[in-house]
Order: sequence, then C-alpha cells, then structure tokens
Amino acid sequence: MSEPQLTHWKKNNDSRYISGEDLKAGLKGLKPEMNVTIERFEDAETFDHSTQKKLVKTGFFLREIGGAELYKPVILNNTNAKFCAKEFGSEFMEHWIGKPLTLYAMPDKRFGHVARFRKFIAPIATDDKAEIDHLTAATSLEDLKLRWSQIPPARQAIPTVMAKLEQLKTTLK
Repeated sequence: MSEPQLTHWKKNNDSRYISGEDLKAGLKGLKPEMNVTIERFEDAETFDHSTQKKLVKTGFFLREIGGAELYKPVILNNTNAKFCAKEFGSEFMEHWIGKPLTLYAMPDKRFGHVARFRKFIAPIATDDKAEIDHLTAATSLEDLKLRWSQIPPARQAIPTVMAKLEQLKTTLK
C-alpha cells in the first residue's frame, strides 16, 4: 500500500495577498515589521479552507509610511478588523484610510506566521543636537532646571540628553 499524497500547508496560502510568511521572508521589500497606512480597500476573492469554498473578503492596500505602496494587499480578517475598529474609534473602514498602524508577522502554531496589525508608535528621532544646545546655554542651576522643563518628556528620555543634564548639574553653580 502506498503512502497518501501529503500537502504542505504553504500550498494553501493565497499568494495574491500578504501573509505573515511573506513578511517574515522579506519578499519584495517587505519586512517582519512595517509602519504603514491604509491607502484603500476593495473586495477580494479568497478561498476558505475550513468550508472549502470561495469567499469575498476585503483587501487592504497599504503604503509604508514615507515610502511606496506595498506590492500586494492584506486580506482583512476578524482579528485585524476588531483591532482597527478599536484603534481608530470607528466600525467603518472609510474612517481607517490614511491612519498609521504597524503590520507585523506574528508567530502562529497552525500557519507559521500570520499578518497582524498593532498600534503605531512613532519612532523617536535620535538627533539630540537641539536639546543639548538648549541645555548647554544654561548659566545656572536654576536656568538649567527651567530649560529642562521646556524639553518634551519623550526628548528628555534620550540617553545623551539625560547625560548632558547630569554633566551640567555638576559643573554649574
């Protein structure tokens, strides 16, 4: 008796849409984690493996923040839809267009990796010259304290800015 034909799970991936595996593999400029916006959405035909039928779902066309549109869409699933509705405060997809979010490859026991969304957190710029110059201009400890309070908390947290503050505390009288 011959062994039955085995089917690798990747055969069931729909290559017309971005998957977590595409992100993880870095296909065509994709990265395991990308900051994106939703450019537009449109109906897309997919195949439901549990029912073995074709379904019409929503495809999100995404654009990397500060970059180009991704080369293929992501299919909207319940998990990502619930995230967007909560994150953007609306059940309507038209309200999600242009909003920033992070697309990433999340490990999944059944599928290897799946494409998921999470809250976009803007990266902190590492250019600290303005803050260091602002602190260096202090002429006294009182002036230093005032200048420090004028720097936004996110910028105060930059290690080189904190180090400059500590250095000036010891040198100013």
